[in-house]
Amino acid sequence: MKIYIVEESGFCFGVKRALNIIYGLNEKKQGIQIYGQLIHNSTTLDRLKAKGIDAIHSLDQLDPRKKLVIRTHGIRMDEEERLKKENIDYIDATCPLVKKLHQIIEKLHKKGAQIVIIGDKNHPEILAAKSYADNVTVIDSEAEAAAIEKTDHLDVLAQTTLDSDHFERIVSLLAAKAGKLEIHNTICNAAKVRQAAVKKLAPRVDFVVVLGGKNSSNTRKLYDIALNRNKNTFYIEKSSHLNDPAFIAGIKNFRSAAIAAGASTPPEEIEEATNILRNINLSIEKETNNGKRKRNSKH
Repeated sequence: MKIYIVEESGFCFGVKRALNIIYGLNEKKQGIQIYGQLIHNSTTLDRLKAKGIDAIHSLDQLDPRKKLVIRTHGIRMDEEERLKKENIDYIDATCPLVKKLHQIIEKLHKKGAQIVIIGDKNHPEILAAKSYADNVTVIDSEAEAAAIEKTDHLDVLAQTTLDSDHFERIVSLLAAKAGKLEIHNTICNAAKVRQAAVKKLAPRVDFVVVLGGKNSSNTRKLYDIALNRNKNTFYIEKSSHLNDPAFIAGIKNFRSAAIAAGASTPPEEIEEATNILRNINLSIEKETNNGKRKRNSKH
């Protein structure tokens, strides 16, 4: 079986940066609290928990003996202002590209701009981003774009992990809604590269494995993109799930695979998934060869 790894799969720059901060503090024996889930990957979060690194979901849960680390998705502007006002010592592990999104929104707000963000309104990144301006509308579908009222001027931004094709489709609809449309393509370049690679590779292989957290926005986008181009696409949260007998039976006659992994998927999970698929293939080949020998012996 030929196995291809999608370009840019695994930890992105923002996740690597955040984990380096966490592990650096841990090596110094610094007690750590993370505000919210650092990233959306259960394997990594379990490893952090095993090191005694816990997460809080409200600033009222702060332990003054521990260093507070802000998750990669960022926090609301009012929460950050509270941290500064109360002189709470913290390290901001928000992805720099998400921070850039905040800065653009804040700048547009000061200009009195009417802002549209394309993304998941319930995702922590968007919940944080939209707090930087009053006049913000969050949409994530063509129907929602069609419902936007006509106006003189619109500024449009994207969730950093958004599917670039989806962004362009909605932007084309918004163009008819504004006399002037200013587009701020804030999609992460690593996400663009990963998505483009999936679009190219998915139709060329027998099946695709998308590896990552089920609550990971960028991994979900990869799954949707792959599934749209290859019906034999499997969304796997952990590499060990590939050992499921039903999955093994389903890929028995396949000869090529692609593995795509979200930005919060550890590299060792990708390596383990690759090894499991190779072992499955060896087992299938062995079973096939044994079957041929038995048939030949009868003749």
